[in-house]
Amino acid sequence: MLDFLLPALFLLLPLAVWSGYKAGRKSSKKNSSGSRLSKGYITGLNYLLNEEPDKAIDAFIELLQVDNETVETHLALGNLFRRRGEVDRAIRIHQNLIARPALTGDVRKLSLLELAHDYMAAGLFDRAESLFTELVKEKEYRLDSLNHLVTIYQQIKDWNKAIDTSHQIAQISDVSQASKIAHYHCEIADDARISGNLKVAHDALKKALIINKRSVRASILQGQLYQQAGKNKEAIKSYRRIRHQDIAYLPEVLNDLMICYRLTGGDTDLLKYLKECLEQGAGVSVLLAVSELLSASSNEKTAATIITDYLRDRPSLKGLEQLIQIHIHRASGAAKDNLLLLHDLVIKLLEKKPVYCCEECGYSGKTLFWQCPSCKDWGKIKPIFGIEGE
Repeated sequence: MLDFLLPALFLLLPLAVWSGYKAGRKSSKKNSSGSRLSKGYITGLNYLLNEEPDKAIDAFIELLQVDNETVETHLALGNLFRRRGEVDRAIRIHQNLIARPALTGDVRKLSLLELAHDYMAAGLFDRAESLFTELVKEKEYRLDSLNHLVTIYQQIKDWNKAIDTSHQIAQISDVSQASKIAHYHCEIADDARISGNLKVAHDALKKALIINKRSVRASILQGQLYQQAGKNKEAIKSYRRIRHQDIAYLPEVLNDLMICYRLTGGDTDLLKYLKECLEQGAGVSVLLAVSELLSASSNEKTAATIITDYLRDRPSLKGLEQLIQIHIHRASGAAKDNLLLLHDLVIKLLEKKPVYCCEECGYSGKTLFWQCPSCKDWGKIKPIFGIEGE
């Protein structure tokens, strides 16, 4: 707490002294006003001497007159309070600034912006939305306000407003909004799927793929919708698209893709497709699927050879676990016992390791989030590649 109070007092004390000086000058003309202000200054000093810095700050803020000479101090104090988590104090300071008719228009706009940040920090999204909507009209605050409005709409899950606002950002910014907008359409599709409105879901996913043809999430959701409807060939087409969008996500649909192929009698085509994916750089999950298909056709020796060759170039615990499993079936006696022990150790290692990682902030975990829980960016969490991942 002291780390915060010292800079706050550093800001206030010189101006409080100046206010006390001005109060003394005025006291000769207006004794009542002068004595009141002087008393406030002395009260603040007493709080300091009694080691009550919080009360001292409140006393000095009350003493500090709002004018063009002190407005920057008020803004700085408001920011300090907000960063400290005392949003109610920050709101009072910024509201006090806005209520002063004598201040310039630029100061009022800046105060409105700070107050909007206060409301967001307090979770008062409706009030923050109102202020940012007003500030969108001002050129110097337009982009910042639109970005904060998108954040608000994400928080309250108003995806249509998030889409409209993101399109406005795209018109005035060099930063592409296509990926985010596609995710917002996917959110609409997911909500519609849960509520049983499949037409809305399909329409939203088509829009997502139009705005961003590389939207992996849209392809996954589209494949799931087709699969649930028994349209396995259409599901396969959607799932196969992921290979060209971002092959790192192929493991997310691998099991469903294999089910759809088997239901359509296409095991041979599936094996050919998966081998092509491996050549393109797919992860160890695809390798294990190839191994599973080969083992199912009584070709365990070939499966083991493929895994061994792969692991020489790209070591992987998941690959090692599958290779051990293959050899367990062919082993006996002490050799089998040793393999079982080694298999259990590898499984325990895998259980402790994260599966996904955010490329933006480094957040990791075992669940795929399309919006990172840490940095709030979209589509940056991917399966981990390497010895402990794919």
